[in-house]
Amino acid sequence: MDKDEFKREVGFKIKIERMRKKISQEKLAEMADCSLSYIGFVERGEMSLSLYNFFKISQVLGLDFSMFFKEFV
Repeated sequence: MDKDEFKREVGFKIKIERMRKKISQEKLAEMADCSLSYIGFVERGEMSLSLYNFFKISQVLGLDFSMFFKEFV
């Protein structure tokens, strides 16, 4: 898997979890202390996440870090 594919897969998984929890992009951005445009870029796979920003987003969405990346190994 190349870098662009990885970014798209991670972004898509975040988007699915956000939608499953019925949280808007605006609300996720507010709760994770990120900009709305950043959330959009990440969900579309156009921008890489820093580890810290992934941590903040995963806390809001209740994601288990190890389970989230399990299929990537």
